[in-house]
Amino acid sequence: MTGPAEFKPATVEKIWDRDRGCCAKCGKPLVWDRRGPGFGGWSVHHREDRGQGGVKRASKGRVQPRAYLALAANGVLLCGDGVTGCHGEITRNKVPARLGFRVPRIGIRRPVDVPLLHALHGWVRLNNDGGYAPADEPDEEEMAA
Repeated sequence: MTGPAEFKPATVEKIWDRDRGCCAKCGKPLVWDRRGPGFGGWSVHHREDRGQGGVKRASKGRVQPRAYLALAANGVLLCGDGVTGCHGEITRNKVPARLGFRVPRIGIRRPVDVPLLHALHGWVRLNNDGGYAPADEPDEEEMAA
């Protein structure tokens, strides 16, 4: 069973198909049966971090739903598990934010709006149907927005 900010199995399959079973950062081929920690493991990275509080965020005394955190545009396949591989590099902020693997939680832009430099597809905008569209490389002004 998945929590409210976890990717459902059908969403993981969409992400797997879109990323062609490869790490979105380095392009390394992954093995479906090796999901999780360990040698050759992989995981689905939340571009906008779930953070504390899951899919809801308090704002001026109100709770705002963040259900988009569990949609395909917010997920990419990465080798490693959050502390190892490309997933670990991104989690430790060793990958520049301008590459689109991390979307700030301040809520100005959603993951569907932030271009990503995908290892296989180049600069793209991911969509919630599990697809993508080509995108121009963002300039400094766009990344600050």
